[in-house]
Amino acid sequence: MDEKFLNFFNRYFDDAYRYVFFKVGNKWDTDDIVSEAFKRVYENFSNIKSSPKVYLFVTLQHVITDHYRRKKNFCLEDGCKDFYSYDLEEIFIEKEELNTLKKVLKTLNKEELELINLRFFSQLSFKEISTVLNKSEGALKMQCKRIIEKLRLHIKKYSEGGKI
Repeated sequence: MDEKFLNFFNRYFDDAYRYVFFKVGNKWDTDDIVSEAFKRVYENFSNIKSSPKVYLFVTLQHVITDHYRRKKNFCLEDGCKDFYSYDLEEIFIEKEELNTLKKVLKTLNKEELELINLRFFSQLSFKEISTVLNKSEGALKMQCKRIIEKLRLHIKKYSEGGKI
């Protein structure tokens, strides 16, 4: 089991880290949360019946919730707003694209941000996302399509000199 878990850890660590960092917005909390989640997954690894990746992301959600309960100042939207204050030039090549992306992402609500995070930052499939969020694949695909169209319209409007 140790070899299987080590392979699992190596395969999904980066996805888990990006997912948590996007939600909490700082390195220290991200390190703590990811460590705790992988510890919990390790303790139950031999008992996981479904996809270990989905199990990991559900565990990450639970650990994030526990983390904010302990801090007693939980506001997911504030955590996401903190994310935008970080320097993301390592991820996005052009600074102007980064600024546009930040402005456009701020137009999304909490649920839309969660879906974008899981789909594009954590690279989960719609099937995996449906398990994590307890929603149908079809509804998630439609919601994602609408969000992308909304983002395209905002980017187009902004690139033409308009306000977001």
